[in-house]
Amino acid sequence: MKFKAEDADRFLQAKDYIDTAIIPLVGVNASQIKQTVSLGEFTILVAEELERQLRGRVFLFPPHTYVEVNESKEEDILAIKTSLQDHFQHVVFVTSDHHWQKHTNISESLLMLKPVPLEHLKVDLKQKVIQDSVEQILNFLLQKWNPS
Repeated sequence: MKFKAEDADRFLQAKDYIDTAIIPLVGVNASQIKQTVSLGEFTILVAEELERQLRGRVFLFPPHTYVEVNESKEEDILAIKTSLQDHFQHVVFVTSDHHWQKHTNISESLLMLKPVPLEHLKVDLKQKVIQDSVEQILNFLLQKWNPS
């Protein structure tokens, strides 16, 4: 389910089954626009494919954009997580920005993707790379959904 009114209605009707919120984290940096856009595009495409495959189990929120990764932004992410925990058992942030790795307060909810520049890849290879990243997230989610 996506961040749309009709999906919100469906969520309210079936919220017992939709237990995971997915929030892409996407940086914005005009001085490194090419790299920033590439990382963001990859993160968003992977999150959208994950939502497509897990529709009815996850709710995809719009990307959370930021200028830089710092303590204040980490507090924002924790506030988002806290606000969503009343409605979702699992809140997962997905990003390709390695700067988030040093913020351990959100590490149990953060999935780091290995970014791949997609612009020069053929369509079938691009889909394969995205699918490989989705499988990585699925493994992460399965561990969250089925704790041992």
